Amino acid sequence: MNKNEIKSKYMIIEGIVSVIVNILLFAFKYAVGIFSGSLSIIADAWHSLSDSISSIIVIIGGIFSKKPADKEHPFGHGRIELITSFIVGIMLIFIGYTFFAEAIKNLLNKQTATFNKISIIAMIVSIIIKEILAQYSFWAYRKSGAKSLYADAWHHRSDSITSIIILVGILIGKNFWQVDGILSIIVSIVIFIAAFDVIKSSIKPLIGEYPSEEIINKIKNITKELNLNAESLHHFHIHIYGAHTEITFHIRFPKDMTVFEAHNMATLLENETREKLFIEATIHIEAY
Repeated sequence: MNKNEIKSKYMIIEGIVSVIVNILLFAFKYAVGIFSGSLSIIADAWHSLSDSISSIIVIIGGIFSKKPADKEHPFGHGRIELITSFIVGIMLIFIGYTFFAEAIKNLLNKQTATFNKISIIAMIVSIIIKEILAQYSFWAYRKSGAKSLYADAWHHRSDSITSIIILVGILIGKNFWQVDGILSIIVSIVIFIAAFDVIKSSIKPLIGEYPSEEIINKIKNITKELNLNAESLHHFHIHIYGAHTEITFHIRFPKDMTVFEAHNMATLLENETREKLFIEATIHIEAY
């Protein structure tokens, strides 16, 4: 099983688990929100459902991102995973805006909500379940390296945080009619922050970014092991296609070295980079 297939496996399994749990959690919290008249609990319920929708997108991304390279896509379909992460981020922005607008409207109309023991139980259950889901998604991300799982984990974590905020509001809400509207605004802000983080982490690899110092140092260490001039390495560019990564850089060889010799050394460095870092390297040769 190659790296793309491993990513796909974790994405699909995590997505299915998240969809089932979030749909059940949505139904539970939405019923409690309607019963209590709490906008913040209803907002939190829809946030849980959005987690379910985003997990469906993760499943779709997992299915298509494992497709092998073809004539039209010589580097594979790995960036589909990044696109799914971006879509999840856009969904979060839409949800955050919707409930921010509703919260302002309710504050202006001085609309209140009634909280009860069921509301408290609903929030405690939500906090526990969503944090378990977040930890599971983070674990799957560490195992697979799939950015969409990282995005989904933060989606779960943000839901857990909003439930904590709402729980605090329930405990002090009896003395302040504004608490439900204010908490809904706070929930919206948390959603916006999560959305920004997800979108940023998705866009950077899509538009291109400089290789991390960790990767550069690893390549330099390999270069030293081959008794080459590691300090001559420069002009790094990296291109990430899901599980497939391409890197290009320049290396300098003595001007009295033949092209044949320099080419053989560069090929050796490319092979070592592929075997040790799972990165496909293309090296430009320069003389000094």
